[in-house]
Amino acid sequence: MTGLLLPRLGPRAALLAGLGLCLTGVLAMMPLRDAATVWQMLPLGLLGLGIGAAMTAASSTIMLSAPSERAGMAAAVEEVSYELGGALGIAILGTVMSLGYRWSMPVQAELGAAASDGTIYDSLDEALLVAETLPAETSASLITTARAAFEQAFLSVGFAAALILGLTCLLIFRRGRSAA
Repeated sequence: MTGLLLPRLGPRAALLAGLGLCLTGVLAMMPLRDAATVWQMLPLGLLGLGIGAAMTAASSTIMLSAPSERAGMAAAVEEVSYELGGALGIAILGTVMSLGYRWSMPVQAELGAAASDGTIYDSLDEALLVAETLPAETSASLITTARAAFEQAFLSVGFAAALILGLTCLLIFRRGRSAA
């Protein structure tokens, strides 16, 4: 659909629309994260539409802006940009997730040796594995704490992604206005 609308909207508007859909999907997912699957499908659908539209708009703009004799070079730049962006996104949001989880996990004094090696602070999976080895009451406390920390980390990633998307939209909007 974006390919058909791109000539009418122009690359800047199409890219802003795609990124705006992504931003809307991310922001809508946060309050619906615990909702029934059918309700989660709406923000995930918006996110998918936005990603597809933004990538199509960006790809088309790169390829159509290059002279035909430089099409191979433009395709290489496009591919490197896509791969670098994906790697940076995973690195940045993964770091936010890890730090958000670790910082949200309070020190569990009652866990003693189970908490001393620090594995409960690595991930929710590690905390759940440690919880299986603990007495029932301590295990329940660790599971509740670890899930709350994961929830906080999830929200941190959502806000970070929304911030990045919002700043990117603002940059594209302002750059387009100053160029006009």
